[in-house]
Amino acid sequence: MDARDKVIAIRNLRKSYAMGGQQLEVLKGIDFHVARGEFVAILGPSGSGKSTLMNIIGLIDTKTSGEYDLDGISVEKFSEDDLAGLRNLKIGFIFQKFNLLGRFTSQHNVEIPLILRGKTKEEAREKSVDMLEAVGLKDRIHHKPIELSGGQQQRVAIARALVGEPQLILADEPTGNLDTQSGEEIMDILSALNREGNTIVLITHEPEIARRAHRIVQLKDGLVV
Repeated sequence: MDARDKVIAIRNLRKSYAMGGQQLEVLKGIDFHVARGEFVAILGPSGSGKSTLMNIIGLIDTKTSGEYDLDGISVEKFSEDDLAGLRNLKIGFIFQKFNLLGRFTSQHNVEIPLILRGKTKEEAREKSVDMLEAVGLKDRIHHKPIELSGGQQQRVAIARALVGEPQLILADEPTGNLDTQSGEEIMDILSALNREGNTIVLITHEPEIARRAHRIVQLKDGLVV
């Protein structure tokens, strides 16, 4: 596979933390890639290293050693500011706890990535409204998170993740705080987004959720098994 076809390319990735004067190795040599347009689930129990791997993929944390290319770009020598800029440009996040700003409406929450990119208020408003309509929230544009159900809040989070047209959608336990029906609806949306060509990496500890992806990368004790 050509490197240009890989959104994620990880080679011998290791991550250690200092604890009590010793080094705790959480990731012990991870190798995997995600092709453009794939829907991949990273599956593992608590303590398997999947959250650490997610944070490194999402440029929230840095590796101890190994190589990581995001959309063909090596992040090896990037500063924190450079990583933040790349993260905003290339990755759309969907979190288990939604991470919406409570004092802002749905529209304003979705506008944030565009404002950070320097878009005008008019551009940000128009695109955020379009994205909210696309996830079925046309009648909830001016509602604040407290006025929305959990499933609706996650739809706002999906709209926020998509509005900047990222190369990668990173979904961390996106159904974890939802009832079964709402969770299925969110997974249906993610599947539809993937069919439209979006690259999605899903982090989960639930095998039935992971099976909705096209490919599963299973972690155990910091290794791909």
